[in-house]
Amino acid sequence: MSSPSKNQTQSHGAPAPATAPGPSNEEIALYMNIAIWGIVALLAIVNIPRAWARYRHPTARRSTLRFKTASKKARQAPPRHGVQVQRSDSTAANSIRHDDLSPIKDKGESYAFEFSPTSPIEDGSVPATTHSSSVPARVHSLSARFHRANRYLHRPFLNTGYTIGQSIAFTVYSTFIVFGCFYRNFVPTFMPRRAGAIAVGQFPLIFALGAKNNIVGFLLGVGYEKLNVWHRWVGKMIFFAGLAHVVGWLVRWTVSGKLVMGTAAHPEGWAMFGGLCFLAIISLPPIRKSYYRIFWHAHWIGYLSFIIGLGFHFDEGWKWSVVAGAMLVFDHICRLFKTTFVYATITAIPELGCTRIEVPHLTRGWRAGQHVRLRTISSLMGPLDALEAHPFTIATVSESDGGEGLTLYAKNAGDWTNRLYEAAKGTQRELEAGSTEKGLRTAPEQSTKMRMIIEGPYGGPGHDVFSSFSSALIIAGGSGITFGLSSVDEIIREAEAGLAKTRLVKFVWIIQDPACLVHMMLVLQTIINRAARLRNLKVNIDIFYTRAIPSSMAQTLENASNLPENVTLSPGRPKLGNLLEGFIDKTKELEENSNNLHGTVVGCCGPASLGESVKRATMSISGSKRSAVGGVELVEE
Repeated sequence: MSSPSKNQTQSHGAPAPATAPGPSNEEIALYMNIAIWGIVALLAIVNIPRAWARYRHPTARRSTLRFKTASKKARQAPPRHGVQVQRSDSTAANSIRHDDLSPIKDKGESYAFEFSPTSPIEDGSVPATTHSSSVPARVHSLSARFHRANRYLHRPFLNTGYTIGQSIAFTVYSTFIVFGCFYRNFVPTFMPRRAGAIAVGQFPLIFALGAKNNIVGFLLGVGYEKLNVWHRWVGKMIFFAGLAHVVGWLVRWTVSGKLVMGTAAHPEGWAMFGGLCFLAIISLPPIRKSYYRIFWHAHWIGYLSFIIGLGFHFDEGWKWSVVAGAMLVFDHICRLFKTTFVYATITAIPELGCTRIEVPHLTRGWRAGQHVRLRTISSLMGPLDALEAHPFTIATVSESDGGEGLTLYAKNAGDWTNRLYEAAKGTQRELEAGSTEKGLRTAPEQSTKMRMIIEGPYGGPGHDVFSSFSSALIIAGGSGITFGLSSVDEIIREAEAGLAKTRLVKFVWIIQDPACLVHMMLVLQTIINRAARLRNLKVNIDIFYTRAIPSSMAQTLENASNLPENVTLSPGRPKLGNLLEGFIDKTKELEENSNNLHGTVVGCCGPASLGESVKRATMSISGSKRSAVGGVELVEE
């Protein structure tokens, strides 16, 4: 071994210590993935008590992977609890009460009708008390525990369409990605490979967030539709990192004079980047909202080209392709397992401006508030409609005693739903003259059979169990009544079995045309009749209409027996803040000791503007009022 020369010793002095090499690009991407999934795991751990409380409850455990066909015995079951809904021809005078404290924005009077139930109620065995060992335990969510901070985090941020909390979370994540791309290298042209590694490293996350059946939603108790906002944002950051990767190499090749050779050497890379740019363009909000069918079919073309190109782009690329492909395969296997081919009865409902879809033999396998994805197989709908799925909230409750089966309401809101409505009317395009009942003319219902593909259930209230709260305020707008009916129905069913803590329920339905009541009258009557048999549960239904009453409807309203007991009909829009505060005050009256109250749940389904109004009203509730009832939770569908 030769020793250093004298000159070397003099010029350099003591030998310089060897510097430790920094982490490689792949290691940095790996560390970032570990950090991101560590945050997901932390949130999942925090939600373990809520998940445990949910799955210990029998109803919550019934959220199975697919629908189950009712047995022959269940199909032949008598009507629920012997309640047979009938229309009364009684014309006895009924009192109209003027309510000066009614929460109405617009000028006008609120009319509350009082009368005796028109349907016979059989005396049956209804539990007077709940079974303490079976009632669901209520565990506060993070938003309820930190409601003071949550009040500000849920405020809209400028006109971005995001809340302040979402904007903060997106900013932190974006900073994390940008810092990872340029760590120890703030000149993009110096090390573009790292940006590519960061983009590829986000693949498992974006596929996990975009799949209908994904591990993130399962761990957090959140439906895929609520994770979609994160799916879109992660996609934006993948595009940013991929663009930095491509631009960086183009600049380096240009500086070194190897631009032509470098671009020709990576055709699979250009296929990946082309697919990424294609996804970015078709995912722009104007294109996605206006041409959703094109967006949906083009989406899988873009990500398939990205996955295939990634497998050939670098040595370790096939591993990431396998991970992404495995997530896709798993999702589609779950979808196949959740898919049922059925013959459904579709009925046009002119009063509601929608189509009722009934599948009587599907009676089990979902929770209140969940939805299904519907496809049609019919020449009346078009040859490609079997490839297009549409989400609809289930209007009936699972495993009902009467065996009503699965029922959906499809509002006429687009080309597809309008075609479905026309198909429900059959070949007769013009309705015949309708029958007259108490001064209101109604068109006869037109029904037809149609082959359909039903996939689900999905979504729902997650780890929240409505029957674990002392009171429930359900607010629905228009076709959102499907969520409201199923939620109220499930609470009543739990109370009938002695498995509910709920003692007060108010269902608020906001509609445009009061003629909608004609079709829903018997359904509301059944709800009131069932609740009347329960000693510890009170149910009220408030209906608000925003259009002027036609002359034919005015004659109907003169006879108050058209409205069931505990149902009020009021003009104008409700003041949601006053309505919610009044409901909380009534909840406080349920118990002298507030420690015996288990909170209030506010459920909402309807137009986006209604959801924002309900959220603002909920967030405005003071901390003292929240504490007095045991907390307030908001569930949006």
